[in-house]
Amino acid sequence: MRFRRWRAQERGQDVLAAALYEGNSRARERIDRWWAAGGTHRDEVWRGAWFLLTAAHFRFGNHEQPERVVPVLEFLLEADPTSPYRPQVRLTACLPQTAADAPNGVYMGDPEVPRLVEAALRFPDPSLRQRLADLLSVTDQPGLLDALETAFRPRARPGPTYTGAAPPGHETRCDLWLGGEPNSFLKIVCANPNLPRPPAQPDDIDLSLLALLKDRPDLLPAFEQGALAVRLLEYLGTWLPKQVHDRCRRALRDLSAREGVTAVCEQAMLGDAEAIAAARDAGYRPASPAWTPLFLLLTRQFSAYREADPNGRVLQLMCSIDGLRIGEDVIIDRILAILDTDLPDDVAAAVRRSLRDLGPLSDASVENLGRRGMRRTILARAIKLEPEAVAAVVDAGYLPEDDDQELLPLLFLTEQFERYDREDPNGTGLRAVLAGKRYRYEHEHFRTVAERAGRPDPWPPEEPSPSGDRTSIRHATTWPSSFGVGGHF
Repeated sequence: MRFRRWRAQERGQDVLAAALYEGNSRARERIDRWWAAGGTHRDEVWRGAWFLLTAAHFRFGNHEQPERVVPVLEFLLEADPTSPYRPQVRLTACLPQTAADAPNGVYMGDPEVPRLVEAALRFPDPSLRQRLADLLSVTDQPGLLDALETAFRPRARPGPTYTGAAPPGHETRCDLWLGGEPNSFLKIVCANPNLPRPPAQPDDIDLSLLALLKDRPDLLPAFEQGALAVRLLEYLGTWLPKQVHDRCRRALRDLSAREGVTAVCEQAMLGDAEAIAAARDAGYRPASPAWTPLFLLLTRQFSAYREADPNGRVLQLMCSIDGLRIGEDVIIDRILAILDTDLPDDVAAAVRRSLRDLGPLSDASVENLGRRGMRRTILARAIKLEPEAVAAVVDAGYLPEDDDQELLPLLFLTEQFERYDREDPNGTGLRAVLAGKRYRYEHEHFRTVAERAGRPDPWPPEEPSPSGDRTSIRHATTWPSSFGVGGHF
């Protein structure tokens, strides 16, 4: 049975080749008759056409044989009133409903639908290339629409900066424009009235840009809302046409699902300016009330913050949350950053009060672990001379807990010299710590503090480089270069 089927396909291929390549009129009459008959006869012709395209290396780059591809494609682009799809040509009459690889593979004469999109963009014959582009611009054939979506996804996914895609002076991470104007692929997609379609899978976020380009906000709720919110913010962080940015901002303010609102709130707390603006305009709040004071503070909604945190416990509330999605180090960094801005005096005082009340608790609770992580971050920022961290360490008396050798560098860098002089009166202890662990610190910070306090620089001198005598030179056979001097692999 398999042998008979193979012979039938071979017959269709041979007769079609005689008709298209040799101009054999009898073969052409037979091919047209088989096609009109439908059923297995049409299938022979259809599969024969794709056998010929495969043999001509259709869309295989430098190996492609355009002179053998063109007659086959022109045959498939001839009118066929039996096709249920637009345009009514042989190609749309028989293409599969999906652009996925056929189960049997190309060697059974199965079409590779995505290559039709490639040909519409890069086929060497300009006339045929335009005909394919025109077909894709109007078609409603599901397999071709699927192929267009498949080609769209990687181009819409934010990647590296694409040189020459954005207008001069701008940069974009989407590969759909050329000098700020739609490229040939985007022109096809935008012209096709049957795109976009509702996403088959909610996590198919790349297709959200297609809905934005075609101004179809009604499709956006079908996407997973948390991932959509993050993607909208990514699009606002790169060049896109102004109207697309406007639609992104509108969509960020129209989120109704909790997952989308939560994602915007999290990005706002991380400092994303567009997320902050969207959260403020839409009146978003975090899902957990414990996050609300920090969120209001970092989005600079000070009136609401005063009501939510009247006692200055913003960090303590964070410590009580099990499974923080934002790390303690990030929270402290954001707190230190906002303290470096023009906060109202009472708000700044409340935040500083919370920053200085992270002392250890007596148990191993979630809150204690959170406090410990925040204290560690404050200490790490203090030894980098961040002023608010230094002030918090000095005022609260925060000290290293796990490594006694960290005490002397901390006391010196935070200028707690009274205690430092008691612990290390002649400076030998600090020099010894730095000699063994200087990789943990910056010489510049010690030099800055020493100059400010009028003290000697405690940084140990650089170790002398190895002597240049012959005893320090490695044997030649230990170096790869020795292979070039009589060595062997």
